[in-house]
Amino acid sequence: MADPFEEYFGNYAAAFDCFDAERIASYFSCPCLMVNDEFAVALATPEETVQNMKGLLKFHRTQNVGRAKVSEIRVEELAENLAMGRVLWRVSDREGVLLWSWLNTDNLVDHGSGWKIAVSTTHPAAPPTTPNASGR
Repeated sequence: MADPFEEYFGNYAAAFDCFDAERIASYFSCPCLMVNDEFAVALATPEETVQNMKGLLKFHRTQNVGRAKVSEIRVEELAENLAMGRVLWRVSDREGVLLWSWLNTDNLVDHGSGWKIAVSTTHPAAPPTTPNASGR
């Protein structure tokens, strides 16, 4: 049997690859909190979450992003309906060249409709360590 969290994050990454803001937003609970080293944003409604994802996808287009790949997942189930996931992401351009990677820590909840991200903490992104590093 496949790990449900690997499947969850794999499908979440596929939504990014399709540039589908509504589909990406469906992986978040509402309200949800987005946190990084510069700010924290609370998104109260599905519509706010979709708009946030549209902004992120707009940025991805300006960076020529082709693929968001989950390269490592560690999930700790804290309770029957609560988990914490640490996901290492690798983002490459349309030619497969690694653009950046970063670690994300997600607090996940399942209130009866499947796992959703309640808090998403993005750690600072790291540029590729070598020129023309492959993201494949």
